[in-house]
Amino acid sequence: MRYLKSISIILLLITLTFNGFSQKEWTLEECINYAIENNITVKRQELTAESADKTYFQSLMELLPNANANGNHYINSGKTLNTETYQYENQSFQGGSVNLSAEMTLFSGLQNVNTIIKNKINLLAQLQTVEKVKNDITLNISTAYLQILLSKELRDNSLQQLEITLGQVEKTKKLVEIGNAAKGDLLQIEAQAAIEKAELTNAENNLKIAYLDLTQLLNLQSPEDFNIVIPILPDITLSKEIDEVNSIYENAIGFLPEIKSAELMLKSSKKDLNISYGRISPSLFFGYQYSSRYNELATNIGNPGSNYPYIDQITDNASQVIYLALRIPIFNNWQTGTAISKAKINVSDSELNLELQKQNLYKTLQQARTKAIAALDRYKANLESVKYSEEAFRYTEQKYQVGLIDVLEYKTAKNNLNKAKSDLAQSKYEYIFRTKILDFYKGEQITL
Repeated sequence: MRYLKSISIILLLITLTFNGFSQKEWTLEECINYAIENNITVKRQELTAESADKTYFQSLMELLPNANANGNHYINSGKTLNTETYQYENQSFQGGSVNLSAEMTLFSGLQNVNTIIKNKINLLAQLQTVEKVKNDITLNISTAYLQILLSKELRDNSLQQLEITLGQVEKTKKLVEIGNAAKGDLLQIEAQAAIEKAELTNAENNLKIAYLDLTQLLNLQSPEDFNIVIPILPDITLSKEIDEVNSIYENAIGFLPEIKSAELMLKSSKKDLNISYGRISPSLFFGYQYSSRYNELATNIGNPGSNYPYIDQITDNASQVIYLALRIPIFNNWQTGTAISKAKINVSDSELNLELQKQNLYKTLQQARTKAIAALDRYKANLESVKYSEEAFRYTEQKYQVGLIDVLEYKTAKNNLNKAKSDLAQSKYEYIFRTKILDFYKGEQITL
């Protein structure tokens, strides 16, 4: 009875730890959505995309003319040239000037146009990077969620095995009391129970760690008050045939953000090369300039001896210039040539990066499909192993209870059953995880 009380306490603690703290149970979809909405990496990447949007906006504004205005006011003392009379004056006086200028680029080798296109492409690439981060989070959350399900099943299996052993301990005690079993048999079965208690503790700790991993991905402060929905999983032996790698690959390269981002960065590098070539071209500018001045020593020629107000001076001294300017690059310390060479290198590197992304995707799909098929084969084999191990254990248990075999044979049969169930659970969740990855690369939402 003492062992039965112990197992009851263990069951109570398990229930309190994983079911009693919280009424809310999180589905996989809720975990994924919450993680994406609250993940700091996603938020930082969104800020990077916002910065790229501002860069794109600024490149559009570069098509507009620039305008600048300035003015100055001065006080002279001592002998100073009076620019109004072009005579030296030995007295203090005040003066100043105002200037206004505007200029717009009419042509510069299409550098501005290509810069706009390049920055728009960079913005789109950054948005794809945001999606890539979200996809990574989705896969990480799914992995952690499935790990909880696996750890829970392994824990439940350990608990079930301990219950069986504790029951056998009580039966063996009775056999020892009536003389139908040796004291050594009882000691060995009690030792087996102690081992399985330790295994249950390890399984319990693994489940706690699995919960901790998921809550950390969700940026929750603690795994307490957190629990997940335990879904009803379908019989995977009835799963449909897995699609071929080439079929999944051709579909995936059409929408995966890492591929689209690499394609966009290749286009961006090509535009950067066009910008570098544009520096060779002459540039044509249209401009306007306005300037005027005033001086308190100035005299009004039309009305000598009268006061000459500053506003009148500004009007009378005003000058305006409208111009076209052609600027031809001749030599700039080989900066343009170096920029073109580096831009060509960047184009080649972007081409290699795109090819690398495609290769990595294909390898990932190959591995996921191969591992999924292998996991399904192991699952079917383990299913047979569990079936026959259960039959073997029941037969061994019956023989042990009537004293036809010793405790070592009983323990061996029981351990074989326990291992078969553990292998079955691991192969099942391995298959589910790999097939979910393949579904994800087919553009399907990960659900359980």
